[in-house]
Amino acid sequence: MVLTVILLLVTAAVFAAIIIHARVVFVLRIDGGRITTLRGRPPPGFVNACEDVARMRGVAQGRIKGVRTGAGTQLRFSSEIPAHTHQAFRNVWTPPPGGGGGGGARASG
Repeated sequence: MVLTVILLLVTAAVFAAIIIHARVVFVLRIDGGRITTLRGRPPPGFVNACEDVARMRGVAQGRIKGVRTGAGTQLRFSSEIPAHTHQAFRNVWTPPPGGGGGGGARASG
């Protein structure tokens, strides 16, 4: 009985992790003021604009995630990025037309 409950909880946790992971559209890493795309394809020009913001605001490291929500793609920031700089990154964010894709190459063409 206890083993069944533990197995059920582990399965639920894995399922939740998969669903949360699937919502992430892209991940950018800031390291020494340079931006690297770790996952996905952010909109054109966004990476360069983020480098400019990071340099101007003195952000040396952190991560920016684009997360798909019901209202489109929203930006989420790691704790290394100061809260007072979040708006500057949001100001250079231009969501892709149509809300940011819901599929791969086959879905778009």
